[in-house]
Parts: sequence; structure tokens; C-alpha cells
Amino acid sequence: MPTILIIEDEPELVKVLRSYLEQAEYTVLTAYRGDSGLSIWEHKRPDLVILDLNLPGMDGLNIAREIRRREIHP
Repeated sequence: MPTILIIEDEPELVKVLRSYLEQAEYTVLTAYRGDSGLSIWEHKRPDLVILDLNLPGMDGLNIAREIRRREIHP
């Protein structure tokens, strides 16, 4: 089953996204802060990341850059 990581600081949006994705039989991981989301990505390596740009702890653009850097240079 594919795994999706949602990094989003709005709990209601996370709840809705999680519900739809789980109904579609995805495994869903969530983080409400950028830094914790990057840590989850590092340990779980999900198939897809749904990423907010404006996050506490680390903004979404920096997370995307860091994921890309780590994928190219593990």
C-alpha cells in the first residue's frame, strides 16, 4: 500500500485529507511542523509528500529542497 506524508499545520485540513486518502486505501503519515515532517520523511521514506509552504519549524520550500538534496546525495 503506498504511503503519503502530509505536512500541514491546519488540523482540520489534515483531518479531511487523511480521511479521503485512507478511504482510497493509502497509508497516511502526518506532521504539523516542517522540522518534524522532514524527520518523518527521513525515517519512513513515503511515496508522496503533500506539503504546505508556510509551516512552523521549517518552511515548505526548504523541506522540498532538503528532500531533493537528500534524494540526489543520500
